[in-house]
Amino acid sequence: MAVAELPVERGWVGVELRHLTALAAIARTNSFVRAAHSLGYTQSAISAQIAALERAVGVQLISRARGSRFVRLTNEGEILLAHAAVVANELERARARIADRAGGTATAAVRLGSPRSLAPLLPPLLSLLRREAPSVQVLVRELDEERGMTALEHQETHLCLTTLAPLAAARLDGMRVATDPFVLVAPELPDAPSATADLDSLAWLPLAAPASGSAARSVDDLFDRARLHPSFVLRTDDARALNQVAREKVAAAIMPRLLVEDDLLAHALPLDRLLEPREVSIAWAAGHDLAASTRLVVAAATRVAGPRSPR
Repeated sequence: MAVAELPVERGWVGVELRHLTALAAIARTNSFVRAAHSLGYTQSAISAQIAALERAVGVQLISRARGSRFVRLTNEGEILLAHAAVVANELERARARIADRAGGTATAAVRLGSPRSLAPLLPPLLSLLRREAPSVQVLVRELDEERGMTALEHQETHLCLTTLAPLAAARLDGMRVATDPFVLVAPELPDAPSATADLDSLAWLPLAAPASGSAARSVDDLFDRARLHPSFVLRTDDARALNQVAREKVAAAIMPRLLVEDDLLAHALPLDRLLEPREVSIAWAAGHDLAASTRLVVAAATRVAGPRSPR
């Protein structure tokens, strides 16, 4: 059988899977140091992989803001990351097909989608699986809520962490993982305690909140129903940025408790009187039989600790 030549420009032949893995880790953590830690590499190794990737594709992929510890993907980096997810998915499909032809001796990976706002659940989930089901391999893809549902429908993923409710409306089955209440993080802001029960007072504060997804819709609906126009200083889905503006007393951050960093937990004031908590579930396509390895991931997810208590 004739083998077709792959239509890849010469420079792009130098792109390696480890380069794309490093890019995804940086997108997930916004930090070379944290990306290196999450992958078990040194920071210099991650830097070298990104440098090699940028040379191969011929454009800058990471934006390094002067004076900031955090980095972010450029527009070109975001484009490449989207295609990298497809590459990883296709490689997993190839691995599964080869394993089937070899008699199924390899362990099939479970593909799990998760929105960024539920990322704090992933480390304890993966740690639990490593301890109790080391033969189960989990491949995690960061997907927003809408894309996560599409991925399940098209069988691009087996499972997805979601705050969508009710699941039946999206033709999904699932199990609840955690209840995640909204909080107001405002260290040393005198007006904050009264604002947790008085929407007018809350609207007068300088605020930060998520920019998209179910958390953002909950916040926007709260003020829209009361026909209030709050003073938002920052709208972003970067949890670190929301924590930082609260830490530096630039704004009071409205966010799900799951996203609050440890040093700010003691300053997280409940917003139960104003906002319903998020119900976090692990979902799969309705009517699909789950493989044994997938059921193990579901079982582990239901045991993952939910929102933490102040220390």
